[in-house]
Amino acid sequence: MTVSVVIPAYNAGDFIEDAIASVLHQEAAADEIIVVNDGSTDRDYKDLERLHGTIRVIDQPNRGVSAARNLGCEAATGRYIAILDADDVWLPGKLRAQLAHLARHADVDAVFCRGLLWIFSAAGPQRRIPDIPRDSTESLSATPLCYSDLLCSTAVAPSTLVVKRSVWKDLHGFDERLRYGEDHEFYLRLSYGHKVDVLDMVGMLYRRHPASATAAIQSENHLADVLSTTVRTLGTRDKFGQEIDRARLSKRLARIHLEHGYTHFLSGNFRVARREYALAARMRPLSPRAVGYLAVVHIPWLRGMVRRLRQSAQFHESGEIV
Repeated sequence: MTVSVVIPAYNAGDFIEDAIASVLHQEAAADEIIVVNDGSTDRDYKDLERLHGTIRVIDQPNRGVSAARNLGCEAATGRYIAILDADDVWLPGKLRAQLAHLARHADVDAVFCRGLLWIFSAAGPQRRIPDIPRDSTESLSATPLCYSDLLCSTAVAPSTLVVKRSVWKDLHGFDERLRYGEDHEFYLRLSYGHKVDVLDMVGMLYRRHPASATAAIQSENHLADVLSTTVRTLGTRDKFGQEIDRARLSKRLARIHLEHGYTHFLSGNFRVARREYALAARMRPLSPRAVGYLAVVHIPWLRGMVRRLRQSAQFHESGEIV
């Protein structure tokens, strides 16, 4: 069972050696590590090949993460492809557990695991990997991950994916037209007609830092757009005959619009906040939260008071992916 690890990288010089080290320290050795330098200007990425004989660096002009992943996957020779973003790290046992699961279940086309959000402190880069309870990396129980799950509730991270290379080729990889939400769009197409599992283990740390793609506030609600477009394109029933719950999907879309609106509300972009709250209220007209936020954003003195209260509170962002 051969596996190729694909690491797309754009100006990730501060983190990429941590990512590569986390692959090299896996109990199950990767057959090759393909780093795709997406037009970076911060270091000599070819120099990474000195770290280990399995590392190959491919350079391309800056074309975005989807194009970088696709180029790496096209160059891969392993039966399986594992994705790792350059600023994330794998935890010990991650690759071994996923490959063992795929070996035991030949009908499974892809497997994810869970991940933890890893927030950098304001004091600077946090180099030490947070302690993870040992038993969280040892459970090999798995849950099917269906098209309806990914539409209505579940979030997964690219750096937890291991997929058959033949399946990736059949799906033609990531949609390079999308600058955001491209990973979730791929998972939806993957789960629509293929068997996908998620292991009940924490195997990855998703590093959040100021330069992260998800750290920038976007005007457009890319995740909501991806979900809505996918339903229009693929429909509400997957190839296994499972129908999605429209009420669950509506509830999730409303929540996504609320969260996106809230982010813009706190940043002072009330135009986008009003738009997002209105969409949430349209989907869930009986939701007190949606209607309440929509009312607040239209009343200047009230929105000012709520913003001050929210911004003065101390929030510590953490969370589990999947």
